[in-house]
Amino acid sequence: MKHKERIDLILREYRDEVWRFSDLEECYNFLKQNHIGAKRHEIKSAMLLSMKKHVDIARLISHDIFDLKELVNNPVYSSYKIGKKSGGFRLIDSPDEKLKKAHRNLNSFLQSYYLCIKPESVHGFVPDFYRIQRRINIVENAKPHVGKKYVLNIDLKNFFDTISAQRVYQLFIGKHFDYNKSVAAALVLLVSYKGKLPTGAPTSPVISNFICLELDQCLMEFCKTYNLTYTRYADDLTFSSDHEISDLLLLMIKEIIQLNGFKVNNKKVRIKSSARQQMVTGLVVNQKINVDRKLIKQVRAMIHHTKVNGLTEATKKHFRLSDEKDVGPYRKLFLDKLVGLINFIGLIRGKLDAVFLKLEDDFCSLEFNKPTIKNPVNNYYSVDF
Repeated sequence: MKHKERIDLILREYRDEVWRFSDLEECYNFLKQNHIGAKRHEIKSAMLLSMKKHVDIARLISHDIFDLKELVNNPVYSSYKIGKKSGGFRLIDSPDEKLKKAHRNLNSFLQSYYLCIKPESVHGFVPDFYRIQRRINIVENAKPHVGKKYVLNIDLKNFFDTISAQRVYQLFIGKHFDYNKSVAAALVLLVSYKGKLPTGAPTSPVISNFICLELDQCLMEFCKTYNLTYTRYADDLTFSSDHEISDLLLLMIKEIIQLNGFKVNNKKVRIKSSARQQMVTGLVVNQKINVDRKLIKQVRAMIHHTKVNGLTEATKKHFRLSDEKDVGPYRKLFLDKLVGLINFIGLIRGKLDAVFLKLEDDFCSLEFNKPTIKNPVNNYYSVDF
């Protein structure tokens, strides 16, 4: 039985009595006992979808009803800017700790449900602890495009800003959630800020994945018709084929994106043939999954500059700092980034790869207190969205 069918079965039998339990764990154990074989994320999905009143939301986020009203009516956010690799700045709206805790609790249930209905083509915004059936990361996102004659990259413009509170409301009253208007409105007020998804909120990534469900379905059907391969990692869309991707096909893809309420960043639309370097979410895919040579060169330079001139000077150069007194908080950031990049190279090329081992040895030879290089993992490296 598929995930959605098991969720529907639980809801048909117990939707009206799920929230008679005052404790979430009691509720979970009751559903588990009555549906042997149901997976944890399926039961959590049923609990999420069974909400009918505001008090149900409060229980789900582990707050009382008075806290919920305060969080909904008086949300507290801090706003700040971070630099983008392409230049300029991205505005981050981050909730305060109390609201962030509520978001994290809700996010756990939303992620459980999304896992049950996630399209095969989607690989972004899925936390480690939900990667149950197979790994879902930038490597898996790139694999389907390896060895293709043509690769098309499309970036969605102002991804979170495009997702308005009204679109989130329509999601919650629509077929995937089917909440009544009162519950949907409270949830929208809880997860939105200034009329849109806040970039720094824990729930925004998974909600964006739900919003993209129709887009993903339309693009998968289109690609099946025209013999294209499609994957999406957050706002990074990739198409590939062994036949030429014509201007007409590109125009049709853009039209599908626009009809689904998103904008294409035309500055980041790229079609590369196999005669040139083809990149997917920061990885080379021409013949096999590999890292860009520029990244290896960058890591070597970071290690060399640290060895020759010391950690402080290397940090100043990397972050373009002019005053040495500003270096303090950046030193750890520099080391964390360096370790993360080395681990990322090991993840992609393999931990027995000669390049990775040499970088690891060179880093370990540096004479100062530094973090230990662990087995390669993918949560040190992030693609710029």
